[in-house]
Amino acid sequence: MRRTLLTAAGLWLAIHATGFTAGTAEPPDLSSIVRSISKEPAYSAEKPLYGLYVFGPEAKTHVWAVFDKSDAEAETYDVLYFDRNANGDLTEPDERIEGSGADANLTFDIGDFTDALAGQTHTGLNMSRRTGQNPMVMFRMNWCDKVMVRGGYAPEPGPYTEFAESPEDAPVLWPGADGPFSFQFWTPSPLTIGREDDVRVFLGQRGHGPSTFCAVPDTFLPKEIPVLATLVYTDANGKEQRARSELRERC
Repeated sequence: MRRTLLTAAGLWLAIHATGFTAGTAEPPDLSSIVRSISKEPAYSAEKPLYGLYVFGPEAKTHVWAVFDKSDAEAETYDVLYFDRNANGDLTEPDERIEGSGADANLTFDIGDFTDALAGQTHTGLNMSRRTGQNPMVMFRMNWCDKVMVRGGYAPEPGPYTEFAESPEDAPVLWPGADGPFSFQFWTPSPLTIGREDDVRVFLGQRGHGPSTFCAVPDTFLPKEIPVLATLVYTDANGKEQRARSELRERC
């Protein structure tokens, strides 16, 4: 995706899709969600790690995910509690999931999840947690068994989503493909005066907290619907100018 050639400094970029009307309502305020869990298990870890996922077009279904250790002395968080029926009770027997893989890169297979409020069933839910120099938690599912959704991304290659040591500080992610949609830059770089530069963006839904963007695949937006990038800048005479380009490449 290319951005327009410019010969001025002090610019910013606004991006939207024209002719794409799905999910045009205002997104819900994820920062106002009450961070409470009705019932928690007796964790082995001294400091369990919390994350919150919300589902549905209005983000009304709230699902807590908590990383724990199988043993208090374990070096890594190898157990996941996932509130698969969204009732706030993490003590139910089918909500404890053991990770598989190497200790530094564990995968937690959740399976299918039914959002009763939205009347949607999502398949292939999966979470992975990586430790080390660039720790992160990534989420994946097939929205309504149709569209792959992944999260949470950051504008830069890292760090991605990291869980918090308390529910109050937990990141909130909103995976889905029924809008409202937003764009997020991917590996942005300063504009180079006098030549073209690449601009990459994700399409998806913003979460709350650092690195909480959930993205749909590049094939989701039809190719006949262009993404418009509007560059707003001040020219040498101090006058605001705007230049618009169509971003049609999918990457």
